[in-house]
Amino acid sequence: MAATSKSAKRPGSQKRRSAARRRRGFRLSPDVRPVAMEVHLDVDPGASDAYSGEVGLTLHLARATRCIELHACEMRVGGASVRSAGRRQRGRIVRHPERETIEVVFAEPVEAGHARLELTFSAKLRNDLCGLYLVESEGRRYAFSQLAASHARRFLPCFDEPALKTRFRLSVTTAASNHVISNSPIETEEAHEDGRKTVSFQPTPPLSTYLLAVAVGELVQSRTVSCGPTPISVWHVPGREQLDDFALDVARQSLARLEQWFDLPHPYPKLDLVAVPEFEFGAMENAGAVFFRETLLLVDPDIASVAEQKRAAEVIAHELAHMWYGNLVTMAWWDDLWLNEAFATWMAFEIVDAWRPDWRLWQTFQQRRTAAFDADALRHTHSIHTPVASAEEATENFDLITYEKGASVVRMLAGHLGAETFQRGVRLYVRRHRESNAVAADLWNALGEVSGQPVDRLVRPWLEREGHPVVHITRRERDGLGVVELRQERMRTTAAAGRGREPGAAPERWPIPMTGRIGTAVSGSTREVAHLLTRVRERIPARGADLTFLYGNAHERGFYRPHHDDALLEDLIAEVDSLEPIERQGLVDHQWALVRSGHAPLAGLLSLAARLGADHDPDVLAAASVPLLSLCQRLAPDAAPDHEARLRAWVEVYYGAQVDELGWTPRRREEARTGQRRAEILRIVGVIGEASEVQSEAELRGLAYLEDRRSLAPDLADAVVTMTAMRGGAPVYDACLRALHEAATPQEQKRFLLALADFRREELIDRTLDLCLGDEVGAQDVAFVLMRLLDNRHARERTWSFVRRRWGSLRRRMPALLGARLIGATPALLSREHRREVARFFREHPLPASDRALRQALERFDWYAGFRKRVAPQLVDYLSG
Repeated sequence: MAATSKSAKRPGSQKRRSAARRRRGFRLSPDVRPVAMEVHLDVDPGASDAYSGEVGLTLHLARATRCIELHACEMRVGGASVRSAGRRQRGRIVRHPERETIEVVFAEPVEAGHARLELTFSAKLRNDLCGLYLVESEGRRYAFSQLAASHARRFLPCFDEPALKTRFRLSVTTAASNHVISNSPIETEEAHEDGRKTVSFQPTPPLSTYLLAVAVGELVQSRTVSCGPTPISVWHVPGREQLDDFALDVARQSLARLEQWFDLPHPYPKLDLVAVPEFEFGAMENAGAVFFRETLLLVDPDIASVAEQKRAAEVIAHELAHMWYGNLVTMAWWDDLWLNEAFATWMAFEIVDAWRPDWRLWQTFQQRRTAAFDADALRHTHSIHTPVASAEEATENFDLITYEKGASVVRMLAGHLGAETFQRGVRLYVRRHRESNAVAADLWNALGEVSGQPVDRLVRPWLEREGHPVVHITRRERDGLGVVELRQERMRTTAAAGRGREPGAAPERWPIPMTGRIGTAVSGSTREVAHLLTRVRERIPARGADLTFLYGNAHERGFYRPHHDDALLEDLIAEVDSLEPIERQGLVDHQWALVRSGHAPLAGLLSLAARLGADHDPDVLAAASVPLLSLCQRLAPDAAPDHEARLRAWVEVYYGAQVDELGWTPRRREEARTGQRRAEILRIVGVIGEASEVQSEAELRGLAYLEDRRSLAPDLADAVVTMTAMRGGAPVYDACLRALHEAATPQEQKRFLLALADFRREELIDRTLDLCLGDEVGAQDVAFVLMRLLDNRHARERTWSFVRRRWGSLRRRMPALLGARLIGATPALLSREHRREVARFFREHPLPASDRALRQALERFDWYAGFRKRVAPQLVDYLSG
């Protein structure tokens, strides 16, 4: 599509803004509530892109009315009639596309009380991964539903708001060869003479529309395992049969622990886990029929890395936690989305950590929390509990703040109240509101009852206020006694520029449950000290003259950044081995954030990173790699190119010894974490430090791996394939492409697909960009490949040019939520000129639910300009010293 001029765009842009204003704040009338909904679908994706259906809605009307309004969008609706008080009358359909609704208008009022509304509808299977959409896989065609947050209205006429729960009774007519999956068990299956069949399902418990599920096509079912009375199966396209067992085991183990934790059985009569070849989200918690991306469900543990296994297990547990958090008890409106997602995120880590403590899953969570910290330090962040005027706005909140920051606050609160007290409060909350809806206050009331504490006062600032605190920690001598001074303020990305507060504004403060770790010289041991910081400034005694170090966030349980003064930081670096691994992760992460914000100089961080070069914990090494990656791949090449080689050599000096120690080949009976440590060290030295010997060896091993997947330890595969691509030419590119086509698992497919974005030669970058327009890259992956290319400094400029030039085609292939992710990756372009281009382009080509993503991207561009000016000279001085 040819670009149009600004003058041609302006009327359309005004029309879109006007429509958005009309949608904003629209809610269905509370006078009409669904009680039950019968749905029949006629859909056969193998034969036709079209489908049709009938709905019968049992309604309760609070008062007489001549109009019943409900959601229906981008479909034909007809055959409207209502039966009430023994009388039936036909209705007229009035469409309101700006509200995504229809009104059924009747000549005579429909009396108050119960009524039955009947409608027919027809639509096309969509191609944007929402509503009821079409998927093609290995020559077969399937229909899958994805209805969150507000896409049920694109599937069928319904009351598409979370508080309007109803009981669904679904039946589907399709080809006899197709399987049909929905929320409930199959009740009957009737064969027809024309080679079709009708599958009818048992009625569901009360559900919000976004939790309705339908899958139709030639799917394969795994063996069935049970958790108590609940049968559990995995469904997938043919050819994946060998990848079922891992998910079945995780699901059974997770469900048993969740039932015990909630002291309530699984709320639904069966549990199907469905692997979907094309899916916008990672997974979706449809009651009794959970849908997943294939990479997060179908796993061969013999050839998957530990990281891939951990991620799949955590996602499975997350979705199963939703059976209680979100499905059984549902938020009343989208402003409490965090009630679903934050708790399910926290719960998943609790459950999997209890099952597999050897995975040390809370250390993995620390890596995810880092990204939430960074997003929350921006000016354009949002509160965990965010006022949402429309369901469309809710889509923006499926992000790091709702999930990871929300889970961090839940973890902090659970730690403050105590695990047993917190559990009793949640159990009380779930029992009170089961099969209904709730708001945040309902949870705080329950927790307050069982704890006897003012939970509401403690937690509301964390939920309703944007941002999080940094706590400045200083040790001083006062009148011969040691004291620790604490001062809190809001953490901002641009702290050096006026600290981000309006002149004369009161300092922001949070009630902070702090726990410190203290080391003592006499015993050589450590102890913990708890303190609830409620004021902007406080002093607490520092008992014990033999204190050797103080760390301000023990177990990394608090969602705040501790800023230790120079003397305390020096002590911590000297005694860093006395900290728990998760605290060492936290220390380097906090220090890097303090450098980026202007609170701390770069030298302290690099001294800490040098000390961690000998660390044996893979998660600590992963945390140290984050600042090293940014400095090596962004700041040094951009602002200090004459010192780039020195920086990479510095990385090899401090981390290279572990390469020699560990080698490339696992030893017999080696601990799993040793393999993970080897992978992290090779990534740091080879990918970040670009050490030539490591890269040469990786290339040899990578070429062998492309021919034989069992020639390489699974944990090394990502780093080795990346280094092979970084050095590779056309023959290696072709081998990666062949490996992508031949991959035996979804994880291998993902690895080889993303590796295509790591090549550095222009002609190979162009080949990968062109693949994004065809079937080689699925709609669910287009944004991720482009994001990886933007992160490749040799591909950034060409990728950005390609995005602008082919935006029309890309936009049609990319769901809105993933498009917003792509916008969020554009600050990798770095320059002020690129900032202007990004701002102009996405304001002229707006994406739904991406306004915040654009504001945050532009803010990150602005931050980098100041960071570059401030920190590049520090990097040069450090490396020249």
